[in-house]
Amino acid sequence: MLEVLAPVGNIQALNSAIYSGADAVYLGLDLFNARIKAGNFTKDNIRTYVEKCHLFGVKVYVTFNTQIKNAEFDIFEQYVEAAAKANVDAFIVTDLGTLDVFKKYDIPLHGSTQIGVHNLAGAKVLEELGFSRIVLARETLLEDISKIKNGTSLEIEYFVHGALCVSFSGGCLASSMMNGDSGNRGRCNQPCRLKYTSTYCKEEKYLLSTKDQCLIDKLNDLHLAGVDSLKIEGRLKQPHYVGSVVEQYRKAVDNLLYGNNNRIDYSSLKRAYNRGNFTQGYNYENTKQIIFDKINGNIGEEVGKIIGYDNGALKVRLNKPLNVGDGVKVIKSGRELGGFCINDIKKKGDCFVIKTNKKYDIGSGVCLTLDKSQVDRFENVSPKLSIKLKLEAIVGERLKLMAACGGFEACVYGEIVEAALSKKTDEETVKKQLLRLGESEFSSTFDDVEFVAGNEESCFIPLSQLNSIRRIAVEELRRKIINDFENKRHRVDFNKHKTSFGNKKLNDKINGLFVEIDGTEGSLKSLERLDCKINLCLQFSTNLAKMIKIILENDLIKKNIENIFLKLPRVARGQDYDIVVKTLEENRLSFDGIVADNLYGVYIAKALDIAVIGGIGLNVYNSRYSKIIGLDGAINSVELNRRELVDDGIIFGYGKLAIMTLLHCPVQANTGCDCADCKYKDGFSYYDKRGEYKIERIKVKYCQFELYNQQIVDVRNKISLLDGDFYINLSGCAQDDIVKIVDDFSKKSGVGVDNSTYGHLFRGVK
Repeated sequence: MLEVLAPVGNIQALNSAIYSGADAVYLGLDLFNARIKAGNFTKDNIRTYVEKCHLFGVKVYVTFNTQIKNAEFDIFEQYVEAAAKANVDAFIVTDLGTLDVFKKYDIPLHGSTQIGVHNLAGAKVLEELGFSRIVLARETLLEDISKIKNGTSLEIEYFVHGALCVSFSGGCLASSMMNGDSGNRGRCNQPCRLKYTSTYCKEEKYLLSTKDQCLIDKLNDLHLAGVDSLKIEGRLKQPHYVGSVVEQYRKAVDNLLYGNNNRIDYSSLKRAYNRGNFTQGYNYENTKQIIFDKINGNIGEEVGKIIGYDNGALKVRLNKPLNVGDGVKVIKSGRELGGFCINDIKKKGDCFVIKTNKKYDIGSGVCLTLDKSQVDRFENVSPKLSIKLKLEAIVGERLKLMAACGGFEACVYGEIVEAALSKKTDEETVKKQLLRLGESEFSSTFDDVEFVAGNEESCFIPLSQLNSIRRIAVEELRRKIINDFENKRHRVDFNKHKTSFGNKKLNDKINGLFVEIDGTEGSLKSLERLDCKINLCLQFSTNLAKMIKIILENDLIKKNIENIFLKLPRVARGQDYDIVVKTLEENRLSFDGIVADNLYGVYIAKALDIAVIGGIGLNVYNSRYSKIIGLDGAINSVELNRRELVDDGIIFGYGKLAIMTLLHCPVQANTGCDCADCKYKDGFSYYDKRGEYKIERIKVKYCQFELYNQQIVDVRNKISLLDGDFYINLSGCAQDDIVKIVDDFSKKSGVGVDNSTYGHLFRGVK
């Protein structure tokens, strides 16, 4: 089985998905889903649409893929209960602090891509917690997919088509920090689609805007690697997009699995929506094919060239047809010059004349971005099941109607059939009346309706009785099909799974100040001057042994360091993971625990039997998270305000705040260089009207880049209003600054630096 999984943002998109051959759909309710701007569904109507999908043999996965605050659990539980009672086929879950709510039911759990699982270690955490499926990060390598498939019992879901988030697995704080509209709460304003300049490029470009992904030609690779479900992005897209894309992937899957020879209509995919002429993503193309810096929206399919302009009309030579009602964009040298809807088009000689109010450059491409025929095709589509009906009418016996569909049969009885006194009921009347299936999900033809009169005596059947027995039979058949589907659904006994992944390794709560430094010799030696004890958080490096040596040589552990934690990279794909594990194992006795920004770090900590602190990347929103994951401590989500902070959570109080993790190379995207002639030099910056966003590289085997908020976080001006321990990031700070800042936070006093921010501690997010 290779599942085609469709996005459903509204009812018409759901119809398009079913009609086009989706095996399953994913959708959200009006709260607690990451596409809150979609039409979505409600607690009151979800059962209706789940039944409809099940009637057609289509599974329904409901997204609860946002972070949940402590104060929201009561209403959150009501929404989960409503979805559970609707007999949905799975929950797509992001916030692991909510697992006890979901485990009240026996419905399978799918780990959302927002969790950021991209290697076997992270997948193992979810498997032990009772998940049935993992939606992998889009950046996951094929080699890691194979390891997960071979190393777990999990089903694997992978995004194959649609928009890419530029930040790793969608874990992005940019929209949140800019205006409080959090992507983690379904309200992303897409600052990645805006223009920026950079250290390398003074011209404004869409430097963070990724192309849309299309992997329709790579399904065999994904299938061999172990992918079970092909996920199409697009709950904010229109019904014609859903229908068109599902239709093509349905054909591609049937070609692969059954040896069919369906022609893939690439034009249909491009016209449905196409940002950047598609990329095949992180497994197949280099970074220069990931970013599309010229246009941030749909470019559709080029269908012709402008060859002239005369009297308010463009002369266009077309290679594919255009029609009235179509929408087009005019593009030249990768730049969008404008766009319009075609209201008048006529053939003239060997070209076409299109009336416009604007003159465009000769040689510009005309791109079809809205195909009216495609839109019309899916605008009011209504999927139907073929039904056969057989009516038996024997005078003196009860009227009998049999309805059959796809191996299911319903047999219902009506009133006693009476002999005709004057006007008899003929076959044509019966068929016409039984074919009046109205808005039901069934359809039939004259040839599929049979009328059997069992004796010579003519009978009379009132139309009202024909209508009644038809309605009852159709509903009975409908109920049988739905019940059969729902009785066969996969169910999970969560009593057989752990309620918590790990146990705390440190008996007492880790108190005090957590200080992150970059591990340079200067920053380490600055610790000698401290007058307080700290929990030292060293950024991971393959030079870990050297850093530990400096600490030991200066007796820092006895004097200033309570515990040593290693902060792991947020992403560890392929060989990076192996290098991280090897480095930790070789230095196991030199540190006390791990700061984990991803679940793989939690897994490693348990394997090494050491403590683990949840980092910012885990986005801990509620008090239940740490217990379920088995953390010894956790940094509060930086999106919480001070009244929402987690009990015993650590407050991020100072330092650079990474708002994106980039796995494409922004240096290559800006300069066109290759790895062999890398132009990266100790950091660079992007710029917009808000200010400067510094970018720094983290390199193990592969490179990843952190893009930082334009302001650093510094809460010292209001530190007296904050209760709890602090985590401060002093990487890149001078020695004197390290000493001063640590002293201020240890005493919970001091003056913040200019042009800093309190983050969300005094505002929060929506």
